[in-house]
Amino acid sequence: MKLFERGKAAEEDIYRRLSYDPQSNTLLDEIDIARREIDDAFNNFQNASDPDLIDSYIYKGNAAWLRYRFLLRQARII
Repeated sequence: MKLFERGKAAEEDIYRRLSYDPQSNTLLDEIDIARREIDDAFNNFQNASDPDLIDSYIYKGNAAWLRYRFLLRQARII
């Protein structure tokens, strides 16, 4: 059983939403946001002392890294 069911419509929607538009630079803005999220998670991880916060920042950093990689792949396709 899958936790989150999604069909092709969800994937097509995100590709359409993040497609490169030279006028708005949506994809490039999303890449910058993801990079800042990685940096924020790393900086917060460095300053955290509570084990639960450390775990939280690890998960946030990994999620931001995966999103960043996805966006870079999208930028290469275009």
